[in-house]
Amino acid sequence: MTRRLWVGVPALAALTMQRMFGQSTQVVSRANASPQRLSRKVLIQYSRVRALYKIPKSASKEAKQLAGMTALLSLTPDQQEQAKAIFDGAVGARGSLRSQLKVAHQNLNQAVRDNDSGAIQREATLIANLHMQKVWTGATANAAFLQILTADQRALLAPAQS
Repeated sequence: MTRRLWVGVPALAALTMQRMFGQSTQVVSRANASPQRLSRKVLIQYSRVRALYKIPKSASKEAKQLAGMTALLSLTPDQQEQAKAIFDGAVGARGSLRSQLKVAHQNLNQAVRDNDSGAIQREATLIANLHMQKVWTGATANAAFLQILTADQRALLAPAQS
């Protein structure tokens, strides 16, 4: 299949889901983005397997994600505050893991240059554990976010996550 077709398939699926559920959304604070486009983007994002453990990498991306989720799910101000707190905590935890990963990669690089098989194994194991912790942090943050949603809001996301 061509790349163009692969890019269009998720967008078509999101548009179909949007029409199935008859969503009427409001954009919170996004200029230059229509509500339909924003909802489609959020549905596409949550239709990926990685969406269940990925968290925003910066404050601006977090704001965009929160605006998209608010538009799609009609989050209340209380839910928005809770979601922001959840993702802020996860971003902070991920920051410390990133610095540890950087050091571990540098140590692995040195171990490879020194041909130290014990250090290679130790650093590779450490890197794997740190990646596991990053995935765990993101997954628990997303699980906590899903818990603050109402049953109707979860039902909107369910088809995208299956």
